[in-house]
Amino acid sequence: MTVVSPTRSTETAANEPLLAYTVSTSPDPLKASPENPQAPEEKGELQIVGSRHSGTPADVQWIRVKVPAGPMSPDLATDLAKITPRISLSGWSVRLDSAAKEFVFSPSAGHAPIGADTGFTIQLSEIPVNRKVGTSPITITESSRTGSSAFQPRSTTFNVGKFPADFYLRNLICTPLVIDNGGEVTLTWERSANATYELLYGDTNLDVTKDTSKKITNVKSDTTFYLRGTTGDASNPVVRILAAQVSVKKPDLEIGNLIVHGTTRLNGAATTRDLTVNTANTLHVRTIEGSGAYGSLAIGGRLTLSTEGREVNVASKFTVAGTTQLNGATTTKNLTVDPGADGYLWLKTGRLDTAPGTNLNAYGTVGIIKNGVQALHSGYISSGFRETTYRANGDGFLTLVLQCLVYSPYNGWQALNSYFTAYATTAGVTRGISVPQVQVQGSRPASSQMSVPVAKGGTVKVSLDSAPISGGGGNGYFSVYWTPLGGGPNLTQATAAEIAEQEEQDEKNGSDRAEVPETFTLDAPVAPETEPSAR
Repeated sequence: MTVVSPTRSTETAANEPLLAYTVSTSPDPLKASPENPQAPEEKGELQIVGSRHSGTPADVQWIRVKVPAGPMSPDLATDLAKITPRISLSGWSVRLDSAAKEFVFSPSAGHAPIGADTGFTIQLSEIPVNRKVGTSPITITESSRTGSSAFQPRSTTFNVGKFPADFYLRNLICTPLVIDNGGEVTLTWERSANATYELLYGDTNLDVTKDTSKKITNVKSDTTFYLRGTTGDASNPVVRILAAQVSVKKPDLEIGNLIVHGTTRLNGAATTRDLTVNTANTLHVRTIEGSGAYGSLAIGGRLTLSTEGREVNVASKFTVAGTTQLNGATTTKNLTVDPGADGYLWLKTGRLDTAPGTNLNAYGTVGIIKNGVQALHSGYISSGFRETTYRANGDGFLTLVLQCLVYSPYNGWQALNSYFTAYATTAGVTRGISVPQVQVQGSRPASSQMSVPVAKGGTVKVSLDSAPISGGGGNGYFSVYWTPLGGGPNLTQATAAEIAEQEEQDEKNGSDRAEVPETFTLDAPVAPETEPSAR
């Protein structure tokens, strides 16, 4: 028993069956009954195998197999009532619809699911084959659906031939089966004399009606050879096709679309290992990775993103050995760095220069840090110092941060008129910040900070002031930071002699005038190194 080779047709994609079908005959091919009406009819069998290739089951109401019957060439059977139908699905029954010339197979329930693991077979046995040579259309129609959609009929047609009694075409053999690129093969076959024969491969169609063998030379790629025999009336001929294949070692390839899910490797002479793409076309590549001793992607010329919207995304290290220059339209000359909340742009060595006439603008916090954050002091007001003086060994900024605490023994108790205050005095100028001592529970703790510039050799005096709350337990948190400029040294705590010397210098410069405190406040809180809590 061999798979039927004639053509198969289906409806449009929307009406294509949800099940896949194959049709075979016994004998193969079917023989037309003798033209003499007194001679007994030939018997034949159709076997239809159905399956669901998708993982989603299809619901099926019925399957109809239409078999043409009558005395004409397109008819397969002389009498449908003599055919014995069977289906392998449990619980399904079959009936003959004589008016429609169809065998109707249906489940006992309204419909039945057919999934990927529910293959089945339909057999039409004891078919009295028509006495005319020709091709008969066998139409399979299913009423099916997926999910909760509506049932609809979906059809496919197989053309089954009835051949003359003395026709045969068999034993197509290709020798050898594997050849070198450019080698040759010999094809041999057996056939009857009452038909025309063609050998087809690639774009070649050879008339071999008088032959039973053919030598094919210069075969450069894997090739399938088709031997087609045609007989019967020209208005409704019957066609039988045999196939044989030869495999070529290291074949030439000419294809349409190539989809590779595994490894693609080019092995050849040094001058033939290149991959060339026609300049009128585009090479689309998802990933290119180097291998062996040269595990990198090297581009000898320019890498150009010529279309708006193209992107280069680097998930790991990006190293530029030469000059990096951003040239674009006025709106695209910007360099945007957005590494997320935990990322940063790091100038590891060298300099960051701005040309004359340009600006360096910072819309957020600017931190100039050398060897990590240089925290001088931090702690609770009650346990902190009241006054400390530092000498700057280099230019920089001294930053003071205050943060109030939350006190909650009594939800309504708070002292908004009591404050913690911090002052920084340098070069005869005093600046101060303050926050409420406590904040009601559930509200955001108030914070404030300020930064004062200190020149190299100058001193800066930091003092804290606290007015206790009667009956309360509020206790603020403070932090003092030093930010050197130009990679300069840290602050050092000034000695008594240095403090006296500085005060004497200030008096000579007339800086012993009354100090006028300046208060600076910042709404955004700065988290201290150690998170404060109510005490």
